[in-house]
Amino acid sequence: MTLDQLRNVKSKEPFSTFAIHMTEGGSFLIDDPESLVIHRDWNMDAIVLKSLGLFRFIYMKNVTRVSGGGGLPKMRGRRSRGNGGDD
Repeated sequence: MTLDQLRNVKSKEPFSTFAIHMTEGGSFLIDDPESLVIHRDWNMDAIVLKSLGLFRFIYMKNVTRVSGGGGLPKMRGRRSRGNGGDD
């Protein structure tokens, strides 16, 4: 994951809540785009703002993935299978 990819998830319109997963197993829930700060000149770091004025630096090499950020993609050309029973 690159910082540019994270910027794209953050700036998606309309905004959707997403989570940033870290190598040590922790994660950060981003439920407001203003809670993730990425300076335009930065290429390896971001800051997650937390409640009570707390914050956490994120080093992009420690990010394993981002989940959420929108609904599941629509599957075209596939039909629901139902329960397979005969009525």
